[in-house]
Amino acid sequence: MLSTSKSDIIWSPVHHDKFIVWGHDITLYEVARIKDIEKKTSYTQISSTRGATVVASQSGNGVRCVDISAISDQPDPILALGLESGRVTLTSLKQAYDPLGLIGKEFAARYPRACNSVAWSHTESNLLAVGMDKHRADNCVLLWDMNASDEITGEMGAGDRARAVAERGAGDAVQALAWCGFAPRTLAVCLNLRHVKMFDLRESGGKAAGVAAGAGSTRWMGVCAEREAYLLAARGDSALGVWDARSLHSPLLMLPQPRPPRKVQWCPTRRNLLLSLRRDSSTLRLHDIQRANDFKSPEAVDTAAGSDEGGAGEAVEREVSPGGGPLASFACHPAHRARLLALATGGALLEHTVGERVTLAWGAGGALVWAAGGHLRAPPTVFAADRDDLAQRTRRRAEADYGLKVDLWQNAELAEDEELAGLWHFLALSKSLVEDGCIRNGGWKHPGVRCVLPGAGEGSYRSEATPALLPDMPSRKVLLYRSPERTRALQLLGWGWGWENALAGVERAEAEGRPCRAAALAVFHLRVRTALDVLSRARSPRLRVAALALAAGGGAPDERLWRDSLAAAAPALPDPYLRALLHFLAATVQAHPDFSAVLNETEMRLEDRVAFACLYLSDRHLHEYVERAHAGLSERGALAGVVLCGLGTDGLTLLQRWLERTGDVQSAALLAARCCPPDLVRDARVQRWLAAYRALLDGWRMWWARCALDTWLGAADGEERTRRVAVACTYCGKCVAAAPSARVRPPFARLPPPAAKMKVSSCPHCRKPLPRCGVCSLHLGTSAVGGAGGAVGGAPFDTWFSWCVACRHGGHAAHLLHWFSEHAECPVSSCSCRCAALDPPDPPDVRRS
Repeated sequence: MLSTSKSDIIWSPVHHDKFIVWGHDITLYEVARIKDIEKKTSYTQISSTRGATVVASQSGNGVRCVDISAISDQPDPILALGLESGRVTLTSLKQAYDPLGLIGKEFAARYPRACNSVAWSHTESNLLAVGMDKHRADNCVLLWDMNASDEITGEMGAGDRARAVAERGAGDAVQALAWCGFAPRTLAVCLNLRHVKMFDLRESGGKAAGVAAGAGSTRWMGVCAEREAYLLAARGDSALGVWDARSLHSPLLMLPQPRPPRKVQWCPTRRNLLLSLRRDSSTLRLHDIQRANDFKSPEAVDTAAGSDEGGAGEAVEREVSPGGGPLASFACHPAHRARLLALATGGALLEHTVGERVTLAWGAGGALVWAAGGHLRAPPTVFAADRDDLAQRTRRRAEADYGLKVDLWQNAELAEDEELAGLWHFLALSKSLVEDGCIRNGGWKHPGVRCVLPGAGEGSYRSEATPALLPDMPSRKVLLYRSPERTRALQLLGWGWGWENALAGVERAEAEGRPCRAAALAVFHLRVRTALDVLSRARSPRLRVAALALAAGGGAPDERLWRDSLAAAAPALPDPYLRALLHFLAATVQAHPDFSAVLNETEMRLEDRVAFACLYLSDRHLHEYVERAHAGLSERGALAGVVLCGLGTDGLTLLQRWLERTGDVQSAALLAARCCPPDLVRDARVQRWLAAYRALLDGWRMWWARCALDTWLGAADGEERTRRVAVACTYCGKCVAAAPSARVRPPFARLPPPAAKMKVSSCPHCRKPLPRCGVCSLHLGTSAVGGAGGAVGGAPFDTWFSWCVACRHGGHAAHLLHWFSEHAECPVSSCSCRCAALDPPDPPDVRRS
């Protein structure tokens, strides 16, 4: 059993497989994998795969502090033992070969008193700092140099003691000290249980380089410094303090503790991670110091420290439990990341790996990265190739000009989604019907079924009920409802009125490989024989059996039995159109048919269900069905609901709910931009969608797609809202290019306006000359001689004004293109600006013809 009052564990800074545990005894351990330890060798298991074997041990009587040197030339760790007598002894527990002759050396202060702390320097391994108890006539901080000090032999006297190379802290007492890795020969020291001071041992004199403020009434008993950062930490009897060593005016953090901390240490392999162990605790406390490195200069730290906010840091705290009950001490491994060794009060050694807090970050291009082990890591390329998420689909669509094709149906081919493709096809159909005059839009660019089927009390809307016989089943009779409004609705749904229009839909469905839908459309138009022919040509044997059942039912003597058989067999069929077909035939046997079973087949396309309702439901029932379907689709945010409401105010509400469900802001923005009237495009919701999509394209650096979107919006919104870039006169600030139809009034009556056919080389408002071309020296506005550009925007490209935004020099576009094809610098003499290099051409993979 180790003593619970004084026991510690220390890793060797250079021998990464060795550590010591000291208390009543000082024991050197060596760590190895269990499978590599020789058989019959006793060891202490510290984890599931590693064990620690005892290398050497000696008594720890009289030892008050221990540290392991960072001298790499020694085959085994060199220990500095601080004794109660004030002497510091160098020893190696294994007593192996000593090439430097350090084993057995002793160092002593001028006046004997207890040694409280020893610390080897890790940057200058020959330096050893010692912290002593108080003596009124001596210093308490001593620095010994192994290369300059001599061994002490015999009785210590004034003439034979080795001399320390530096001494500080006259008349004070040291509780703990630590080397600061951010500055050479600099120590952080706890003095007199009251102060945390820094001593620069390179400077002469005994004054401290800095004193940490904010100590208050806390008794400070331990200190440590981060290896490569400007952070100090000290443990007191009731708090942990963290300071920025560049400015000790105010602590970065003061963390109250419910029990006195037993040990505090900075993690040597992770920046800004402080570990502490409270007395009688079985867990380690991790303090992840945030915002500690936001300060780039001491002046910035001083400014923050003098502000009213006080400390400028934050700490994210959590606890880890290595196990084994209450802990006596711990030590972080000097090289292995997040690996530590804990010492339980019962003597057990426990190895533990601290898991890092992982923060994921998505890049604009869809790349995933996270921080681990001090590096940015990313998944393998195979992971990115197999993942086909919305971001990748959105980027592929944008590269293919999705949403901006001239014909709306062309966008359906790029949608990569059946529901979205169906909507684009519907919008193309509604647009063609409006343009052909089949549907009077009344201001709607893309009306829905509810727009052409007004509800009760909204107009003179009354349908005519017409009895109709099934040509292939003469004993069956159904009622068909007809009106101009229903005809327009059927056209909008892609059906049309009459078998002549429906036959084309049947043939198209069969050609698309959907025989069940083709058969159902034929039966819904009372052509059972056509449905039988379609099913008999199907490849699936199950569909041929269904065709036989229909053929047998046409001559069944007991129609009620046949109806019951169809109703019982329909739910077992896998295809919704086959089920609807059987439900319809079973309903026609009744005197007052009920088609609710057909309309409840929600797996059928919405267009087919609503078109069926337009044929067989009365006005009241049709209105109720359409409103009920619209309410359900709008509540779910189903995109098919646009077929009913159109792209108006209700359509925007439905698109918003669909966007919240799917996240496809690209389709929502493009649908609204292409199909909504200008007043709805200016709706706040549409503007948010467009802004989000623009930001997405900007993040991907897809400038062509962004430009095409803005150009389309500008053209669709009207000439007055189109954003323009114009060249302004240097003198009067007005636009140089006047509108062709505008009559420019000359400012002076005696100056006639320029001739219409002459090139404008001066401002049409103030008559001041325009700048000269840097290549040909002619005024801009004159023709660019030698150019061969085509007319763009009403003027030849060769004569366009072009200039560098850095040096402000410019000229004719054709001349500048030719100049920079042979030169790198600006054509204006005495100007060394490399204009072309400031804005290089697009790489080949983003160019377009």
